[in-house]
Amino acid sequence: MDKKFKAPNDDAEFVRYWDLFVVDVVARENFKQGHLEQLAILCRLYMEFYQVSELIDEKGAVYENDSPRYGSTIKVNPATTIRDKILMEIRQYSKLLGLILEKDSDKGVKEVKSEWD
Repeated sequence: MDKKFKAPNDDAEFVRYWDLFVVDVVARENFKQGHLEQLAILCRLYMEFYQVSELIDEKGAVYENDSPRYGSTIKVNPATTIRDKILMEIRQYSKLLGLILEKDSDKGVKEVKSEWD
C-alpha cells in the first residue's frame, strides 16, 4: 500500500475498510484529495453499520411495549431505522466514489424494446 494514502485513523477496523477501497478511489480518472475525505466518511459508516447491526442482533429488530392505555404493542427497534439510514448513506458514498459493483451500475444493462414500440 502506498504510504502517501495512509488511513487517517489507526483503528484496525477503519484501516481494513480503508485498505479495501483506497486503491480504487485513487485510481479514479478525476481523483482529488477531497475523495479521501469522502472515503474516510464511508469507512466510518461501515463501522457504524456493523456496530448497529450487532446491537440489533442482541436486542432484536422489534420489541414489545406494555402500556396501561394501549396494552401490549410491538414496536420497531429505533436502531433498525438508524441502520437503514446508514445503509442508504453507504450506498450514496459508494456511488459518489465509484465503488459500486459493475452489475449494480447501468453500464451493462441493455435497453429491451417492447414489441409494442
